[in-house]
Amino acid sequence: MDSDQTTHQQMRQALLDKAAADDGFRARLTADPKAAIKEALAVDLPESVTVQVHEESALSAHLVLPPSAELTAADLEVVAGGHKRTSTYSDDVPHLHDDDGRPIGRE
Repeated sequence: MDSDQTTHQQMRQALLDKAAADDGFRARLTADPKAAIKEALAVDLPESVTVQVHEESALSAHLVLPPSAELTAADLEVVAGGHKRTSTYSDDVPHLHDDDGRPIGRE
């Protein structure tokens, strides 16, 4: 397991632990995930990144699928423009990287 994946898992677990211990944070995480993530982890996520928080219950479950292997129109634009956009996936959440391979949204 690479260090990005480990860090992501640690960040994810920290959010889950804080949400379990703090009802106010849980409500903020549900209402405004990016603000709550910034509050808890001091991480600014780019505007282009969408975060959705789903609360499971005894009657609901959520399954997150990885992205399709097919190129999207946005991917084709990036390729045509000569820019490189990469992402890796672990725990069903993308890790975005800039053209030099540096993680985006993490300090």
